[in-house]
Amino acid sequence: MLGIHRWLHVGLLIILSTVLGACSSRIPEPPEPLELTQPITVDQPGQEVRFEFETNARNFDPGRTYALELEVQRQGGRENGEPDMRKLNLPFEVSLQRWGAGAWQDVPTHDSYQALALNAGKPLPAWHASNAWRYAALSAGSGGQYRWSIVALPLDLDARYRLDVRTVQPSAELKHYSARLKVHAARPVGK
Repeated sequence: MLGIHRWLHVGLLIILSTVLGACSSRIPEPPEPLELTQPITVDQPGQEVRFEFETNARNFDPGRTYALELEVQRQGGRENGEPDMRKLNLPFEVSLQRWGAGAWQDVPTHDSYQALALNAGKPLPAWHASNAWRYAALSAGSGGQYRWSIVALPLDLDARYRLDVRTVQPSAELKHYSARLKVHAARPVGK
């Protein structure tokens, strides 16, 4: 009887370790993952940032979704409290181009509000002032550090891209925040 219990325990441990191993498995990162960042002043209109990059087998995983995100961090203490980040509507002009046939060719992008309108037939929110603008959607943050998703980037392997991002409206609420734009593999859903 003691031998059967021992084998049952061993079997349960093997099953448990297999299940835990399967749960912890994730998409492996390329050896040099595509992750680009540049600072930007988001409280003033007309601030521009350009990313130029190539995708290849060393930095790009075609099974992942890549995104342009905005990260902000409060500088100094809170003077008049923190703004309600969920109510901020942060528009950007975003231009993604791919090099091909000897010229830069436009690649369309959509913010999450535009994608929802296209896919579900819903109207854009009233504050979404222009189809040419891409509005950031708050995805995480607290305690003075926040992250917004701006657009998903439809990238392909072995291609050359140019991404221009420009602020279009003043955002006085972010005057005391440093900000940076980031191009990288988006976090998997649920992670």
